[in-house]
Amino acid sequence: MMETEEIYKEVCGRLREKIQLLESFSQATFTIKDALESKDIRRITLRVKERQGVINEIERIDKEVDNITQQDSFSIEKLSEKARDLIRNYSDKIKTTLESLADVDKKCLTLAGAEHECLKSDILKVRQGFHVSRGYRGVGYQNPRFLDMKR
Repeated sequence: MMETEEIYKEVCGRLREKIQLLESFSQATFTIKDALESKDIRRITLRVKERQGVINEIERIDKEVDNITQQDSFSIEKLSEKARDLIRNYSDKIKTTLESLADVDKKCLTLAGAEHECLKSDILKVRQGFHVSRGYRGVGYQNPRFLDMKR
């Protein structure tokens, strides 16, 4: 079993790691927004994959912190005031970072939705053009059906 102070150090280490990952997440999000505005599909694809990797790492850290803090010997009340303040500061920093990224993420979703609608419209135009061109084509060559034709 880990002591409360050991758990505290472990949790603080994980929270610092999460803050660093959130900075990578933030950079990837802003890059995605720029790529969406410039319609650079390759860069969007690369950054979305990068961002998903960061999200997976953040989820892993969250699970580890949950597992650590769920132990019977851990109670935040057992920590010193300084330790509680440090954990609170880390949590506040994480919260403000995520809140500031929420607006950028909404903008990304709006831009991606607009691009999606534009692509759907283009596909519909191509499909309609294909149907129109089929109407002007001949049915195909067939022999006339006369009774006096030699076979």
